[in-house]
Amino acid sequence: MNELPPAEPLLVADTVAALPARLRARLDEAVSAASTWTLADGVVRLPSGVEVVLQPEDGVLRRAEQVVCGCLLAPVCLHRASVLAAAPVAAPVKPDHERAECEADVVESADPPGWQPRERAVAELVRQATARVLDTGVPGAGAAVQSELLRAVHLARLEGLHRLAAAATRVVTGIRAGRQDDSSYSLEALTRDLVEVLEVAQAVGAGLGDPAIWRGRARSVYRSVGGLRLAGICLEPVVSKAGYAGVVVWVVDADGRTWSVSDVLPGGTERVRAASESVVAIGETQLTHRQLSRGGMILSGATANPEGRLGAGITVRAVTADGIPWTAAPLRSRFGPLRDAGEGLLLLDLTVCGSAHDAVLAVDSEGTGIRLQPPASAHDSTFRDNLRHLGAAPGLRLLGVGRPSIRQIRAVELLAVGGGDLRLPESFGGHVDLGIDRLSPAFLEPSGPAPMFPVHAESQDPLAALRRRHQRVISGGRGTLSVPGMTRGLRADVAALRRAQLSTGADLLESLVAAGQRGSRDVFGRLDVEDTGALPRAWLAVGFYEREVAAVLLKGSQADR
Repeated sequence: MNELPPAEPLLVADTVAALPARLRARLDEAVSAASTWTLADGVVRLPSGVEVVLQPEDGVLRRAEQVVCGCLLAPVCLHRASVLAAAPVAAPVKPDHERAECEADVVESADPPGWQPRERAVAELVRQATARVLDTGVPGAGAAVQSELLRAVHLARLEGLHRLAAAATRVVTGIRAGRQDDSSYSLEALTRDLVEVLEVAQAVGAGLGDPAIWRGRARSVYRSVGGLRLAGICLEPVVSKAGYAGVVVWVVDADGRTWSVSDVLPGGTERVRAASESVVAIGETQLTHRQLSRGGMILSGATANPEGRLGAGITVRAVTADGIPWTAAPLRSRFGPLRDAGEGLLLLDLTVCGSAHDAVLAVDSEGTGIRLQPPASAHDSTFRDNLRHLGAAPGLRLLGVGRPSIRQIRAVELLAVGGGDLRLPESFGGHVDLGIDRLSPAFLEPSGPAPMFPVHAESQDPLAALRRRHQRVISGGRGTLSVPGMTRGLRADVAALRRAQLSTGADLLESLVAAGQRGSRDVFGRLDVEDTGALPRAWLAVGFYEREVAAVLLKGSQADR
């Protein structure tokens, strides 16, 4: 079935809430059969022969009358509800990476000076909805639980809690991917999003910190950055489960700072290749995004948001310029060893050692062992196919552009490769964008023997046990913390954390397991209020600790070389 149009969170929540109890109990089963539906000309045809007509507005389902079913129970029918429950969650406004018509005119609006009671009340609703996810795990977070989260998303948007709404939307998307065995499902990503939801909800609910930081913004603010001389680095495909797709081109200026130019609009994976060949909407250069990733551009009156995304305002002027090799300044002066990298892109001299699972084992110019992985957001097999070819060419020398992985220490999400022993056709323009282009074994000519992958790079992650038990709560819910016979394993994990001088982590793990035991319920089978709050608090504490310690380990993982 083709992609369903995205639906407004409140429309989904209201439709599910209006179902009679007997139909709501069958909703998850109906949604699980979505792969058997067909969508053509705005009509969803179910195997039973029922047709649901979709009439989106600007590509989004916003009102109940835009979803019409011909069955006798409509509009309070299982067919409408299942279609809406399977649809992607609509974004509130244009996403940050879309082009604004005139970014130079976008100004920041004044926020309320302090926390408002309604904001804190909405944060508590989001926390309660998220607590149900932790209690049941992904398998139990069906359409009813998702609709609670979507109603909370709607309320958060109304109150201007954009960061909370965006993170909760990603949680719903991740839950759906997990329940549907979607290849895009990432337990690590869903864990990060749940931690962010609870962290923001905790800060807002308690009225802590800077409101501007925790509220977030619905739209990026673009400001003038003057003139820029830009050279393309690489092109990265983008596919969002919210129904957006396209490409992002990474460029670098004369001072070595990285910027991005994007074309991301509503659509599916078919938009990626079309966007790569579309014209960059900055100035009148007529450069395509693919050409810009291998060429250059000179801007006057440039605008950008704080994340470095360049705007396409009417005041911006641009002319075509030559690109620069990765080996030339300013790239060489900007990118260095993994240990010196921040959260942005980096350029590495690499020699392939071999492959392991879904990663390529390599060493950099200083002999540091690095795992090369596809991005967590990789939308199809292109990344993995290209990495498989690289892993099958031990001894291959090359340059790689990527970003430090947040999933694993000493790992890099590889976006593009070039130079070294690669013998690329002229049409590739000097490098391979691993999410768009296709490597061939004929392009790979190793010039020497394969180096040994350093043993220290294979050493066990000291946070592995903590991370595993933390993520199990999402996979299976509260029950994973009270499995019979787990006491011995828990003692071993706690002891391992203490041996690694992570005593705080050991204490937090014990607190998480203890919080999972308290599951008393009232006469209606609902968790008591105290128990509803204990598990999310303990789970958030572990997640926050793991995130911060992992960041420190990532930055210092090379210090003992």
